[in-house]
Amino acid sequence: MKDLEYVPGDNLVKEFIPVDASEYSRWMSTWSDSSYAVDNVFTDDELIWLEDLMHREHRTRRVKKNGTLHFNVDNKLIQNKFFGKLKEIIPELTNDTIWEGNFLITATPYNLHIDTGNPNTLKNTDSVPGKQFIIPLWVCHTNRETDDPMCGTAIFKNRFLMYGTNFAKGDSQYDTNVFYTVRDYRGMPCYHRDGTPWDVDWNKRTIDDDTYKKYFSHFKREWLDGFELEGVYNWRRGGIIVFDRCQAHTGINFIKNNVTMKCGLSMMTTIKK
Repeated sequence: MKDLEYVPGDNLVKEFIPVDASEYSRWMSTWSDSSYAVDNVFTDDELIWLEDLMHREHRTRRVKKNGTLHFNVDNKLIQNKFFGKLKEIIPELTNDTIWEGNFLITATPYNLHIDTGNPNTLKNTDSVPGKQFIIPLWVCHTNRETDDPMCGTAIFKNRFLMYGTNFAKGDSQYDTNVFYTVRDYRGMPCYHRDGTPWDVDWNKRTIDDDTYKKYFSHFKREWLDGFELEGVYNWRRGGIIVFDRCQAHTGINFIKNNVTMKCGLSMMTTIKK
């Protein structure tokens, strides 16, 4: 089982690796005003093409103990087919680097993290993290009250100049296959959208009780200390969710809404500067 949890390219040594200060302006130059979602972007034929690519043409796959499957494909195929369509929705996109990302099928809500990748990938291509987007493919549920149960992704205003990182304040046990986990928030640098330093009070409870219970009860309350919510976007087949790769985000607790499993494509774009 352990061998199935890793794929080629995984950084098995999980340690905090700071972004070089000389790179800060390059990273910040890709940031936009806010996250957003657009419904009904992809046709049924396009969605079937993506599903076939995932199932029939994946190169590697990861099976995680928490009930999540990752499928890695030749991402250039996705770029070649959809770049024009995606460019209309995400004007900042460029097609001169190979984007990162994978398909996923999960029965477990994701926890708080950023998907800025690892330093080796970025430095080898002389690129910086750009936009991240999610294309929901399908949702399975047993919710009898609605055909559109909430099972989406929450995006926070907090931006970080760090490589791929989990946030789990005070939790000595939480860990993932790849990312380094920050457990002590004291002195953790954070930034506003305009690139100015954000003097965050990492001991302040910034998410109210109702919001926490509605969306985030799958992880500890203190993990969200200091984080400010920007938006929550539901997963709807054929739509797209867009945000900066440096923005913290998490899945919501879809299990409480009787969602049993969901599938999508998460892509992390890069930009040469």
